[in-house]
Amino acid sequence: MCTMGSAVTARRDAIIELISGEGFVDISRLRSEFGCSEATLRRDLEHLKQAGQLRRTRGGAIANGAGELPFTLKLGEMAEAKRRIARVAASLIQEGQAIGFTGGTTTLQVARHLRTRSGLTVVTNALTIAMELARSKVRTVVTGGELRGKTYELVGPLSEPAASQIHLDLVFVGVDGFSVLGGLTTHNPMEARINRVLIDRSSQVVVVTDHTKLGRKTFAQIAPMSIVDILITDGEADKDAIAEVERSGIRVITA
Repeated sequence: MCTMGSAVTARRDAIIELISGEGFVDISRLRSEFGCSEATLRRDLEHLKQAGQLRRTRGGAIANGAGELPFTLKLGEMAEAKRRIARVAASLIQEGQAIGFTGGTTTLQVARHLRTRSGLTVVTNALTIAMELARSKVRTVVTGGELRGKTYELVGPLSEPAASQIHLDLVFVGVDGFSVLGGLTTHNPMEARINRVLIDRSSQVVVVTDHTKLGRKTFAQIAPMSIVDILITDGEADKDAIAEVERSGIRVITA
């Protein structure tokens, strides 16, 4: 029943209908609904992804146009690429530096490389990063502000005064979109604003993002692309997209 041609088409149509109604489904939900094997359902999701009918997440899928993913779902997207990007990014950090981190799953991966290091100061509005470094020898400064539960970032007017009074040697910026016309973008204007404060207080700006964000624009602009010194992305990035970024005077490193 799960493998016959007409049944496959009907099931995939039903999956789309289910995701459209609920926004997100995981494999266990699909198994309960359709009684098929996990392997079969993963093939269904991959087929529907290739057809442009949904977006894959770790363990499931979301509807196209669903907007910003919760942080926990973002962790599973492009996870290996993010780890490679993070290793390269961490190698840029020198002893004694003050480092800024915006929120994001890729910036979190960079921060994880600092847990065994000392002689560094980190300033961040991301609780995930602060907690990652809580038991390390890294001096960690949190900006304060209102907690945004979807991303675990501190935002709003209370987050900005502390950030505006410090100097950073470099800042690692996570983005939801990165393009020549759109610049650095994210989903939430309040996140964009505190990110821009951290950028403006830094001598060097390093964007860390996987290739799926290149050429993409989301709702709120953090800053124009001209403010970026280095882009670190993964080796699957489109060569034409990389060339366009490099023509803007930005150093591009692929991991």
